[in-house]
Amino acid sequence: MTCFYCKGDMTESTTTHFAELKNCIVIIKNVPCYKCTQCGETAYTADVAERLEQIISTLEKNLTEIAVVNYSAA
Repeated sequence: MTCFYCKGDMTESTTTHFAELKNCIVIIKNVPCYKCTQCGETAYTADVAERLEQIISTLEKNLTEIAVVNYSAA
């Protein structure tokens, strides 16, 4: 897989995903991704992106300010 921005090589890795919602900030650690070896850009598979949306949607209903979640435990 090649990077959309710099055309570098993408390798399997993990990252921390941040989402700022109207009433809270969500931090999801250890998210599987593809990371560019040149510029550091990250990309998610469709399954991971869908799961991130589910996690964020669930937390948005239950939180008031900040949440830190481990991806594999969510």
